[in-house]
Amino acid sequence: MSTGQVDNTPAVRTALREADVLVLDASQARVLALADGIHASVVGAPGSGKTATLIQLVADRVLGRGWDAEAVLALTSSRSTATVLRDRIAARLERPTNGPMARSATSLAFEIASSAALQAGRHPLRLITGGEQDNDFAQLIAGHLAEGTGPDWPPHLGPQVRELRGFRSELRDLYTRITEHGITLSQVRALALEDDIPEWSAAADFFAEYLDVVGMSRPGQADAADLAALAVDAIDRGDLGDRLSRLRLIVIDDFQEATHATFTLLRALAARGVQIVAFGDPDIAANTFRGGDPESLRRFSALFGVAHDSQIVLSTVYRHGPDIRRLVSRVTERVGTAGPRLR
Repeated sequence: MSTGQVDNTPAVRTALREADVLVLDASQARVLALADGIHASVVGAPGSGKTATLIQLVADRVLGRGWDAEAVLALTSSRSTATVLRDRIAARLERPTNGPMARSATSLAFEIASSAALQAGRHPLRLITGGEQDNDFAQLIAGHLAEGTGPDWPPHLGPQVRELRGFRSELRDLYTRITEHGITLSQVRALALEDDIPEWSAAADFFAEYLDVVGMSRPGQADAADLAALAVDAIDRGDLGDRLSRLRLIVIDDFQEATHATFTLLRALAARGVQIVAFGDPDIAANTFRGGDPESLRRFSALFGVAHDSQIVLSTVYRHGPDIRRLVSRVTERVGTAGPRLR
């Protein structure tokens, strides 16, 4: 039961619950009034109650409209933020649920892909961590250097460079991006030839060997980008599993931190009839170095094929008074913003 994971101290439960019981302003009320099945983005400045409104939306569907708790799921970009949001939702609902109502996008993809693999009789999936993948890359590079083998890297990426952790990090980022976008290694090599970027061709050869080694030694291993692709394939086939097949609404917090893998996962679910409501602020994006796209809120309509009036801007900032708001507005007018004028 997800509520069993919340701190049971009465004072903590009361504080969490009361913090998320809002007197809604008109813009927040518009979020709760969204019709079933209508995708929308909700944009607000820091302190405008984005996450609290998200929690109110979940509570309204479960407590107000009588939906089954399994029909609603909240997503975040990381496991740590999902844990906090899970506890706040559980405290607000004050009822047991069959599993956590908030989780990371990677966790959702893992459940879908794992269920499909088991149903198909394939090897159980195992999520590889970034540290484990870095170690795999390091061992493969070390073997190349010791034996004088491996891809034909350009001269400026000599042995000393390839031994660096930073080099491996760049390789891992490239591998993640091409996996997220469904680009094959043959396409990477063709692009390398077309644009005269020999680093890409060498990287494609490296990834091919890496996949061969991992495929033989650890079948079923997948990273976050692999999971998203496997999950989308399962969703397209209708293999959501019994519990997730009852999903009607996904709310996602900090949408500006979402990666392309998350977009493809959400689009696949939307195509199966799941409503998507995304909350965020493009001007506080902090995940771009991991593939986060701060433009995602501005492009929400294009991503999900909805009308341009699908965006709701939260109009009240509760965190500070009018003097600070005027100051922030003057600053943002000079530096520009990535989304609507929020401050």
